[in-house]
Amino acid sequence: MKKLLTFLLLTLSIQLFSANYKVVLKKGVTLSQQEITKNNSEIEIAAKRDYDSIKRAVSVGMKSMISRMMDEQIQLPAISQKNSLKFQKKMNELYNDMFDYIMNKNKIDVEKIRYVTNDIVEVTLNIKTPDFTTNLQKYSELMNSNFLNEKEMKNLDNFSEDEIFDKIITKMFSSMKQSFQRTDKYASMKTTIYLEKDNGKWGIAELDEKLKNFREIYKSVN
Repeated sequence: MKKLLTFLLLTLSIQLFSANYKVVLKKGVTLSQQEITKNNSEIEIAAKRDYDSIKRAVSVGMKSMISRMMDEQIQLPAISQKNSLKFQKKMNELYNDMFDYIMNKNKIDVEKIRYVTNDIVEVTLNIKTPDFTTNLQKYSELMNSNFLNEKEMKNLDNFSEDEIFDKIITKMFSSMKQSFQRTDKYASMKTTIYLEKDNGKWGIAELDEKLKNFREIYKSVN
């Protein structure tokens, strides 16, 4: 029986289960249970850390692209050029703030760690992000019920064109942020990353170069 069990362990992938995620060992992995347990803890931290770095690099690139697109496409002939530039700047600031807020609301969970070798693992992550459909519905409800109250509407005559645009846009983004603050609905998607153990530390190989590429790739998108 002992020989049979040994044979099965050598010829099949071994599936282990932690409290939160599954661990799979490919044939040829020779780590002890103690080493696996220690590695798993380090891998979980490293996977979340490095994926968060990638997420932020993508965020920088995306915000740069959005800003460029807004500068090129937003045309407001009804207002002066000076106020139009202020409007664009305000929109950029609010979009960036909103983008950061939504990114920070994301949740990352490790779903599976698969040992390819003793020093290379494939990590399956479950990424949870606020459900846009649900939150846009909440946003629409907020806008319909509380866009500008009666007193604010009456006071619009006392404000300049620039101030009116500022108030309206600020109100729009404030309502959007409120809808995400109240969210309890998340959409999930899975992604896979590879980590390597180098000099005793787990991480995505050549991460700095990958982060640079993520930031740069959006510069060519129009």
